Amino acid sequence: MSKVALILGSLRRPGQGIGIASWLTPVLRQALNNPNSRHPSSSQMDVVFVDPTKPPLPLGAITDGTHVPADIRDPAKHPNPAVREWATFVSSCSGFVVLSPEYNGSYPGELKNALDHLYWEWRNKPVVVVTYGSSGGKRCATLLRSLLGGAFKMQLAQKEVAIKWPKGSANVPAEGEPPEWLKAFEPDVLEAIEEMKRLMAKPQP
Repeated sequence: MSKVALILGSLRRPGQGIGIASWLTPVLRQALNNPNSRHPSSSQMDVVFVDPTKPPLPLGAITDGTHVPADIRDPAKHPNPAVREWATFVSSCSGFVVLSPEYNGSYPGELKNALDHLYWEWRNKPVVVVTYGSSGGKRCATLLRSLLGGAFKMQLAQKEVAIKWPKGSANVPAEGEPPEWLKAFEPDVLEAIEEMKRLMAKPQP
């Protein structure tokens, strides 16, 4: 079974990320496996949630100065076992959805750290950016898209999903029914996933 990783970019607990990921996961799974899609998948696809507090993350700071990630093309050749596990997981994924809050106009440092441990494993992989915040996380999305599409040469879905927090709304629960206002963002998610599926169907260079 092919899989798409949903990577949560924030370690903050309690926070909104776990609740949004709980809402987003079944929406992604349904969209990826929709038989009426313009770009139907050739096989069943799963969505794997990557919690940055659990293996194969967290990785900690990059302290090994014997190489830079771009020196290593084979995931099995990373000398650090934790990085090797992360590299193997990333290599096994068909695509990614990066879910990030906006912190002070940018993305969290722990997300940058997780990305920076690898290089070739990201290259040419399709990716959808989903951000959230009081203004939808659009400044964060701009920086993330520059990083993912520029430095890592990933295939970016052009459709952005920017979840704007309604004033006075409560936290999104990690379990149970998501708040009604989140449903307004489902069409954006579905459009972005359609584009991701088109990118996944393209022959890889």
